[in-house]
Amino acid sequence: MKIAFLASIIVFCIWLAYEIRKHNQKNKQVLDSYLEKEQKANATRPKSLDSLNYIHIPDSVYAALPAPLPSHLEDCSRLLQHLKQNKIVNLSHISNTDLKLKYGASNLDILSEYDQNYISLLRVLHTLSEYHYENGNIETAQTLLEFAVQIQSDNISTYKMLAKIYCDNGEDAKLDYLISAASLLPGLTQKPILRFLKSLRTEDTDPEESILDILD
Repeated sequence: MKIAFLASIIVFCIWLAYEIRKHNQKNKQVLDSYLEKEQKANATRPKSLDSLNYIHIPDSVYAALPAPLPSHLEDCSRLLQHLKQNKIVNLSHISNTDLKLKYGASNLDILSEYDQNYISLLRVLHTLSEYHYENGNIETAQTLLEFAVQIQSDNISTYKMLAKIYCDNGEDAKLDYLISAASLLPGLTQKPILRFLKSLRTEDTDPEESILDILD
């Protein structure tokens, strides 16, 4: 009995040592691969940024600043003035290493600035759309929200507010547009956004698909 117990312990220890060694080897391979990629990225020469998908703010966004300007929207006004004079690019879902590989290591700072401008723009759009929605300016709020979706905002509140506007206006068919737009989002918020939007179209929901969404 004791021999069998000791044997089982020995077998377990051997298995555990093997699994630890395998795990360490896998981690080392991942780290080595990352370091090799990072080294290559840091050595990449600068390339032209002309091919970037620059975002241009339409006049309707600037026109959405109310007059007189409420104090809590002064930051939005300042940010819009800053964004008007600077370039905006959505790079949120591209790693710094991949940016350096594609555009050169020396361009990383300027690319990070472009991406920060994008994040600032989304914040402005959401704040202004909330203000106009709460004050009954539904058409203006809709314009701002649709622009946010167009430039691939991944803020679920943006989709919820715009979906409510569509439903309140009897334009449920436009939910298909939101679902199509959300399906192109590369980030982690894609699934919860799609889950919410599809929940508004219960007549089209596949029960099996709904269960899989919940389990996912």
